[in-house]
Formats: sequence, C-alpha cells, structure tokens
Amino acid sequence: MQIFCDFDGTISRTDTADLIFTRFAGPAWEEIEARWIAGEIDAATCMTHQVELIDAPLPAIEALLDGVGLRDGFAAFLDWSKVRGFPVSIVSDGVDHFIRHILQRHGIHGVPVTANRLVRAGDNRWTLELPWRRAECSVGAGVCKCDVVGVANNSQPIIYIGDGRSDFCVATRPDVLFATARLETFCEERAIRYLPFDSFADVQAVLENLGQPRVARTA
Repeated sequence: MQIFCDFDGTISRTDTADLIFTRFAGPAWEEIEARWIAGEIDAATCMTHQVELIDAPLPAIEALLDGVGLRDGFAAFLDWSKVRGFPVSIVSDGVDHFIRHILQRHGIHGVPVTANRLVRAGDNRWTLELPWRRAECSVGAGVCKCDVVGVANNSQPIIYIGDGRSDFCVATRPDVLFATARLETFCEERAIRYLPFDSFADVQAVLENLGQPRVARTA
C-alpha cells in the first residue's frame, strides 16, 4: 500500500500559501487569484506570480507558519503507517519550504515532500521553481499530481487523500480515494467513488479494514 496525501487543507487546516500572501504580498495577490479562478491563467502561473509578490525575510515567514495547526490524527496516522510498512508521501501544489517548516515545527521528520520550490530572489524577495510542472497537466498545476502518482509502484494499492482543485486530475487514479471539501463536491458531481473523512483517524480506521471497506459515497 502506498499513501499519497495533499497538504494545504488536507494535512493542514489552513492554506499556508494564502496565509503568507495575505500577510506579506499585499492585495495584488487576490487579483491574480481572481484571474486564475476566472480561467485566464493556470494554477502554476498564478502561484508563481503570487510568490513573486512576497516581501518578507525568511524568519518572518517562518514565524507566521509556526501558528499553522495540523488536521487531527495526522502524526498518529504516520506512526501507524510506518509500523505497517506503508510509505506516506506528501504531494502538494503548494510551497515546499512552507510545508517542511510546519512539519518540523510539529516534530514530524522524514516524510517525502513533492511540491513547488521556494527560491530566494533577493533581499526579502522570492520566486518559485516548478520541477514537477507538466504541459499536459489537466488542471495546469505547478505539481502534476497525476505524474507523481503515476510513477508509483503499480503492484501496490494506491491510496490518495485530498481536498482541493489540484487533486481533481488525480481523483480517478487511486485504488482508494479519501476526499473532503472541494474535492468531495467534485467527486459527488461526477460520480467518482470516494470516502469522506474529517480526521486522519477516519482514514486509518478504513485502511485497517481494507478487506471489508466501508461503502463509498457516490453522486
């Protein structure tokens, strides 16, 4: 069993990029967000331009991230997965440094993270590298989650846990999909089989009984 998990809104209750933009990027980040929502630019372009607006030193950014909490049960879920030999990877269209800093703040180490890369561009200025961007990505994300999940070991069941728009393209790929928030609505509208969750204890309870899974909801 291989487990892939989104970060913002899934592991964290807060969208970390939006938190940083609101504090350090000025109101222009919301104008860029509106262009993305309207379909004028793709998600990768949106995130890149928003990161370029950040005007703050790294210690200030990290201090703000220190207040971000995790969804209930995540640390225990990691321990459970490790004992059973189920690798857990984070696949996010967010920012790698934000994710790693929050995990470390909560004492979580060694979880592989695939995300967009934060790069210093000058005094208090930042840019984004997109090594996982793919032209064929159906949602135009900086991290093509279908590509990441697609290179997994196909001999093992694939579990995916997510909540948002960057997870839409991968929703039909896993053997078991856990969805909440916008991803849950997306699955309902398209009759994609999924399991709802609120905490990682919910996810763990299902995976402990994969031989007799709960009935997933459909639209």
